[in-house]
Amino acid sequence: MLRALEANLAKAIEEVKKSNRTRKFKQSIELMINIEGIDLKKPENRFVEDIELPHGLGGKKRKICVIATPALASEAKKIPEIDRVIERDELEALVGNKRAAKKIASQYDYFLVDPPLMGLTAKALGAALGGRGKRPIPIPPGANIVDLAKRYSRTVTVNVRKNPQAMCMIGVETMDEKSLVENALAVVSKVADRLEKHFDNIKSIYVKKTMDKPVKVVLEE
Repeated sequence: MLRALEANLAKAIEEVKKSNRTRKFKQSIELMINIEGIDLKKPENRFVEDIELPHGLGGKKRKICVIATPALASEAKKIPEIDRVIERDELEALVGNKRAAKKIASQYDYFLVDPPLMGLTAKALGAALGGRGKRPIPIPPGANIVDLAKRYSRTVTVNVRKNPQAMCMIGVETMDEKSLVENALAVVSKVADRLEKHFDNIKSIYVKKTMDKPVKVVLEE
């Protein structure tokens, strides 16, 4: 199954990359997985999955905010992959300030949180993050913050909650075909793992550039 899917993804991505229509920006390559045979009214069928792409996003790094107590904050500020560090005082000032919370929630892709600050983070940013399909992610005890930041800088998130569809970016048009195919396979495999009947719950797959028409991936020869 995976070998055939890899070959068919390669064909579809090759077709997508052939488009010579020039844009004023570097277009993303996007993946869309349509799902069937699951009832999203049942909580157990809904999921959010963070997926680390083996080849990253071709320079389009995710923006990471770390919310931390002093010791971890000091370390986090030295890490290039981390774009912002918020400590307790700043976090407390956000409680009740919906405008500021919404601004911060919109500026970053992932919010990695020191466990002692999870409750305060939920109070200060929970509503703003939830409205954007984001969530505070607790930093595991003893985790290497450098490795964690590098992981999330090359991560995408699929959200299957309201609609039977998983969508995400898998790279940019300047990336080589092999890297894009392997990124796509990583996403499809993770999504299939979360479905009751795995690949049998996948109805169709499409790939596309940001501004171009989608190309359907053949699932069966």
